[in-house]
Amino acid sequence: MSAQRKYARTIDGAFKELVLDGQRMGPFEAYKHFERLSERVKGAEWSRDLFLLINELMMRGGTSMQAATSGTTGPPKRMRIPRSDLVRSARLTADTFGLQQNDRVLLCLPCAYIAGKMMVVRAMALGLDLHVIDPRGGVLDNLKVPDRFRFTAMVPLQLHRAVQEDRARVEQQFQTILLGGGPISAALEEDLQGLRTEVYQSYGSTETVTHVALRRLNGPERSAWYQAIGRVTFSTDGRGCLVVDTPHLSTKRHVTNDLVELHGNSSFHWLGRIDNVILSGGKKIYPEQLEAKTAGIIPFPHYFTAVPDDRLGQAVALVLETEEGAEAVLDELLRSLFNVLSIHEMPRRVAALRAFRRTGSGKVIRHPAT
Repeated sequence: MSAQRKYARTIDGAFKELVLDGQRMGPFEAYKHFERLSERVKGAEWSRDLFLLINELMMRGGTSMQAATSGTTGPPKRMRIPRSDLVRSARLTADTFGLQQNDRVLLCLPCAYIAGKMMVVRAMALGLDLHVIDPRGGVLDNLKVPDRFRFTAMVPLQLHRAVQEDRARVEQQFQTILLGGGPISAALEEDLQGLRTEVYQSYGSTETVTHVALRRLNGPERSAWYQAIGRVTFSTDGRGCLVVDTPHLSTKRHVTNDLVELHGNSSFHWLGRIDNVILSGGKKIYPEQLEAKTAGIIPFPHYFTAVPDDRLGQAVALVLETEEGAEAVLDELLRSLFNVLSIHEMPRRVAALRAFRRTGSGKVIRHPAT
């Protein structure tokens, strides 16, 4: 990770030019290009969102950018991020990964949420060469060029599919992949071992303007601990939840609902959301950690949650997304779970739903088992 450096593009001039597929575009050229793209793939929300973002950043002066929280634990909150925060976040990414002007980067995420928006912001603020593909379907299927990309951001499902389809091609085309949008399963993390592409898991939010900490998922630097980037520091509040200090942003402190084990003021081990923790027989059980263990075992989308229990206070429950019904899969499921969960982690109740409720970004909205 490189030291902070000076940048050719000022904060005021960050959104006056975009390099797209090697071609330099001013505001009007970029506006027309993405307008034609949105018309060509009419009805696709991702192309419309991208066009609106280009319009907002380049044609309207780029004084701020609208963004929304994910809505996992409540209604999405809309906010505006000032231009100075956008550029400083982009520079922090460049300092962290050593990104240079004209480096090829890939946008394969929708621009409805912060992760996709910031890929576009980084391209403009840093002078990167941006390539854009349809975020729907497989990344490798939609990527028609043989170029090697210095940097891209994906969600875990995209990388899982790409590694399963063509591991060698992932290594050839991607130098660094940043994962966000949800926890990484133990199965995916094991699949990444030996992969020459550098893969990191990010920690951040809309409020922190994407990542403020990273953990390496493969290679000699693999770690279970998130490490702060730049001048970001960490502490915890009275609940044991993470507090993030971001001196590079206009809002300097962010109180989260993430329970962590802190190591100094620069690294932490993520335990789970305080909203989801299960207090069972005097033990704290973190559903997200159970789900990391069972992602390769349970053949259905699923999550763990709490149910009232007269003896334990709360007991672990498992909720499945399947039309088969819990009874049809229960025996085989429990046999599999005994191989990866301890006795106190085993679900006391299993429920099945035909379809989970999800946020616009695809995250499951958890509900108690019934």
